[in-house]
Amino acid sequence: MKQERLTKTNEDHISPSELPEHVEREYKSTRGIDVDRAEFKTHPLWSILVETTHRSPLYANLSGYVRENVLPGEPDITPRELATKISISIGEALVILDDIRRE
Repeated sequence: MKQERLTKTNEDHISPSELPEHVEREYKSTRGIDVDRAEFKTHPLWSILVETTHRSPLYANLSGYVRENVLPGEPDITPRELATKISISIGEALVILDDIRRE
């Protein structure tokens, strides 16, 4: 019965010509941005960035990894270098480094 429903042709099938046109947008990567931490923390969106990063399910593991594995070998790592090294956004790297360095 289930197989029949999967294989029979659907009368409501939409042909490819009836589908809406796909619009592709190109976004620039933020990894090329150099950010001054002190200046960025005064920006009105800083608190939103911090909240968003802290709510990420990966935040605890990422910050622990950075604290235990990255910073001992590279204590002066920049947010850009950290973002590239562990494949996160520069915003996340800024927040993680700021939190760890304030401890």
